[in-house]
Amino acid sequence: MSDELLRPYVRISEPKYPRVYLDVPSFLASRVVRRCEELRDRDFVFLGVPWEGAVTWGSWSGCQLAPMHVRRASLRYGGFIPEFSVDILSEVRLCDFGDVAVDPQDRERTFHKITESVSRVLEAGATPIVVGGDHSITYPILKAFTSKGFKPTVLHFDAHYDNLPSFNGDRYARCCPIRRVIEDLNIPPSKVFHIGIRGPRNARASKEYADSVGANVYTMWRLREEGFTELVSRAVEEGKDSDGVYVTICMDVLDPSSAPAGAGDPMGFTTYELLSTLTKVVKEVPLLGMDVVELYPPMDVREMTSHLAVWIIMYTIAATLNRS
Repeated sequence: MSDELLRPYVRISEPKYPRVYLDVPSFLASRVVRRCEELRDRDFVFLGVPWEGAVTWGSWSGCQLAPMHVRRASLRYGGFIPEFSVDILSEVRLCDFGDVAVDPQDRERTFHKITESVSRVLEAGATPIVVGGDHSITYPILKAFTSKGFKPTVLHFDAHYDNLPSFNGDRYARCCPIRRVIEDLNIPPSKVFHIGIRGPRNARASKEYADSVGANVYTMWRLREEGFTELVSRAVEEGKDSDGVYVTICMDVLDPSSAPAGAGDPMGFTTYELLSTLTKVVKEVPLLGMDVVELYPPMDVREMTSHLAVWIIMYTIAATLNRS
């Protein structure tokens, strides 16, 4: 490994680090891959999806800027994770596949491109790590998995169910992906975990739907009163009974004190609670892929949330190297 990659911090202006485009560096200064055939010797593939579709609250959030900000934040870090005693930059083959080409005026075309790009990663035998973008992208990502015959257990970390039938007639809005995953992709509700649900921005209909189909629901209140052990055990059990786990993390699952560039719903996960829960599962069950969504850089404070996204990805990868 080059000495540069071992340094804990590098200036973004240094031209020797790979760039995805313009002044945007690759994730963790990893190799930039442009052609599908170059994916075949990679373990993990970072992919950006700079997409913001229908806005379901407030106004434009800027979540399509997140892939760029997360990449820039990643240059601060080396690969060593002391808690697991592994250096992911030494032990896994990581690359950056750039951003999916999105069309802001055409959701269907964009979703097709997302599914196509993730499919290329899966065909190469690699694990996709995707940063969005709004939460609607989870559906076309998982469509790539199911179209390739994968049977995933879906761990959905979020303050909200995101299972409404539609939003203003849009069945694929950011508040609907889990409904689409169950109804359109036929992923059994018993393999879907809603984790961290809380607060009055959830509709009664969302709870009723999740309960009626038999999805696993772990509200924040339940987790704090009963602990996280049962959740981890249940997720591991279901994950081992499928091809592995797919993890989708909406940044508002975290408390705003930890992720100021999330949606701002109080009483969320601490960073330790999220990383501890996630890594305990991934140490036991194969990780099929993951996405990190709903990160709004214009609202961030000192890039805290972008840095946290890097930590989430790095700790998850590190946990796969400590699998039982």
